[in-house]
Amino acid sequence: MATRKNQNPKAGMTKNLLKDPEKQEARIASKILKKDDDESTIKRDAFVKIEKKVKASLKKQDTDDALTSISVWALFLGSSDVHYDNWEKVVKVRFRIDGILVDIFDLDKKDYKKLLERLKYASEVKLNITDVPQDGKYEFLIDSKKIDVRISTLPTKYGENIVCRLLDGSDKSLSFEDLWFFWTSQRMVNRSINSNMGMILVTGPTGSWKTTTLYTILSHINKRSKKIMTLEDPIEYNMEWIIQSEIDEKKWYHFADGLRAMLRQDPDIIMVGEIRDLDTLQTATSAALTWHLVLSTLHTKSAAETLDRIISMGLQPYILSWALETIIAQRLIRRICPYCKKEKEVTKEEESVIKLMMRNTWMKEFLADHIKLYTGKWCAKCNGTGYKGRIGIYEIINMDDDIRELIKTGWSPEEVVKIARKNGMILMKEDGVLKALWGHTTIQEVLRVV
Repeated sequence: MATRKNQNPKAGMTKNLLKDPEKQEARIASKILKKDDDESTIKRDAFVKIEKKVKASLKKQDTDDALTSISVWALFLGSSDVHYDNWEKVVKVRFRIDGILVDIFDLDKKDYKKLLERLKYASEVKLNITDVPQDGKYEFLIDSKKIDVRISTLPTKYGENIVCRLLDGSDKSLSFEDLWFFWTSQRMVNRSINSNMGMILVTGPTGSWKTTTLYTILSHINKRSKKIMTLEDPIEYNMEWIIQSEIDEKKWYHFADGLRAMLRQDPDIIMVGEIRDLDTLQTATSAALTWHLVLSTLHTKSAAETLDRIISMGLQPYILSWALETIIAQRLIRRICPYCKKEKEVTKEEESVIKLMMRNTWMKEFLADHIKLYTGKWCAKCNGTGYKGRIGIYEIINMDDDIRELIKTGWSPEEVVKIARKNGMILMKEDGVLKALWGHTTIQEVLRVV
């Protein structure tokens, strides 16, 4: 049998990659991300100040002052959560800053025990129980602003871990611009929120501002002529003229039960913090079909996959097709620090991956000569990271007759996206690339998140 000489197995692989844009995109993205390091440039000056202040307070047996110092510094640095992680010999205090978990300082076990007891006491959880998880909450004031703290304890091999989520419960002025919606995305949302019935779902991972998006929608339709009610776990923002109810599963007050009771209160608009089970889903869709506007959240990766998730929960496709109005899928990416932003040289890998990611948009021709990227120079304002704050990236599907018919007769996410693109939909990664090109974020950050 004749054999080929000088066969190169990598040559065939490369040829296949070129034929498959998705694989090529993933390969180049992987190369770019290998060069990026989230914490390599973080300045730790502020962390040293926190450590000195906290340990000085603990030495004086002032646990309240130590706890307040940690919380205030966490808020100052833009942290959403404070983690106390037990290791064999020390406890690491860590802040989640702009979505990235950063080590702040170490506590010895003796000092941590004082903080743990104080946190559990303030949160009204049992001090003598250390072998089962517990949840609690407390609040404190900073400059007359109320901060809610939700705590979660977890027994581990080396002791009790505790995570504190910091929530600003004060009234906020919310707008789509604050969430970084492009005008095209905002137009799609406005089209659905002006409806008197139907369901609007916001999807994404934990901590992706889903509830904030729902509150922004509520703030735009909040009128005295409408009765708006919310069912939440927990209540994250206080809003004028809106009736808010908080879930308490310890007292057997669940989403499904609360929603059924809420429907007897004659509401016009209902916000359900999260759809967790089929019972809640069926009640919510029934409400959406009987002249109520229903807003809620789900944990899914993309707008199109949300449809599959809902049907897999047990809802009939024909009911979903008529109840659902809009799906908003979202993630958060870090924003380039506005104080040290500068234009950077575009690498060949970055140019290639951008063109691949935008290959199905009208911008693919425009990008041939108009790719500009930016980065942060790592100043004191951003603590040497090059990033300060976060912005949203989105993909939105507005239901129309073609999509409704597709859902009833059998479909795939790719088919839904194909039809939705005709109505102006752009994918989340494309939204991210546009924000990188406009100087709001980096292409590395878009690749990291999407």
